[in-house]
Amino acid sequence: MGAVVHPSLVSQVVRHLPAPLLNLLDAWSSALARRRWQQRQLKWQQRKAATVAAAPAASYHLKPWRD
Repeated sequence: MGAVVHPSLVSQVVRHLPAPLLNLLDAWSSALARRRWQQRQLKWQQRKAATVAAAPAASYHLKPWRD
Protein backbone atom coordinates (compact mmCIF):
# COMPACT_ATOMS: atom_id res chain seq x y z
CA MET A 1 0.00 0.00 0.00
CA GLY A 2 1.52 3.29 -1.10
CA ALA A 3 1.57 6.50 0.85
CA VAL A 4 -0.82 9.22 -0.23
CA VAL A 5 0.66 12.71 -0.37
CA HIS A 6 -1.66 15.68 -0.48
CA PRO A 7 0.05 18.72 -2.00
CA SER A 8 -0.63 22.04 -0.35
CA LEU A 9 -2.88 24.61 -1.94
CA VAL A 10 0.08 26.93 -2.56
CA SER A 11 2.02 24.25 -4.42
CA GLN A 12 -1.02 23.46 -6.56
CA VAL A 13 -1.47 27.14 -7.45
CA VAL A 14 2.22 27.63 -8.24
CA ARG A 15 2.28 24.52 -10.41
CA HIS A 16 -0.44 25.96 -12.65
CA LEU A 17 1.00 29.47 -13.07
CA PRO A 18 2.04 30.52 -16.58
CA ALA A 19 5.77 30.36 -17.37
CA PRO A 20 6.36 34.15 -17.63
CA LEU A 21 4.82 34.66 -14.20
CA LEU A 22 6.91 31.82 -12.77
CA ASN A 23 10.05 33.44 -14.22
CA LEU A 24 9.15 36.77 -12.60
CA LEU A 25 8.48 35.06 -9.28
CA ASP A 26 11.81 33.24 -9.50
CA ALA A 27 13.69 36.46 -10.30
CA TRP A 28 12.02 38.26 -7.39
CA SER A 29 12.84 35.40 -5.03
CA SER A 30 16.49 35.36 -6.13
CA ALA A 31 16.80 39.13 -5.70
CA LEU A 32 15.25 38.93 -2.23
CA ALA A 33 17.61 36.11 -1.21
CA ARG A 34 20.61 38.06 -2.54
CA ARG A 35 19.55 41.21 -0.66
CA ARG A 36 19.09 39.30 2.61
CA TRP A 37 22.46 37.59 2.16
CA GLN A 38 24.12 41.00 1.68
CA GLN A 39 22.41 42.31 4.83
CA ARG A 40 23.65 39.30 6.82
CA GLN A 41 27.17 39.81 5.46
CA LEU A 42 27.10 43.49 6.42
CA LYS A 43 25.92 42.72 9.96
CA TRP A 44 28.61 40.03 10.30
CA GLN A 45 31.32 42.43 9.09
CA GLN A 46 30.14 45.10 11.54
CA ARG A 47 30.18 42.59 14.42
CA LYS A 48 33.64 41.40 13.46
CA ALA A 49 34.96 44.97 13.22
CA ALA A 50 33.46 45.80 16.63
CA THR A 51 35.09 42.81 18.34
CA VAL A 52 38.48 43.56 16.80
CA ALA A 53 38.24 47.22 17.87
CA ALA A 54 37.04 46.32 21.39
CA ALA A 55 40.04 44.14 22.25
CA PRO A 56 43.26 45.40 20.68
CA ALA A 57 46.11 42.90 20.75
CA ALA A 58 48.61 45.51 22.05
CA SER A 59 46.81 45.81 25.41
CA TYR A 60 47.98 42.36 26.57
CA HIS A 61 51.58 42.05 27.75
CA LEU A 62 53.28 38.95 29.07
CA LYS A 63 55.01 39.34 32.41
CA PRO A 64 58.58 38.07 32.73
CA TRP A 65 59.24 34.79 34.50
CA ARG A 66 60.09 34.93 38.19
CA ASP A 67 62.80 32.52 39.36
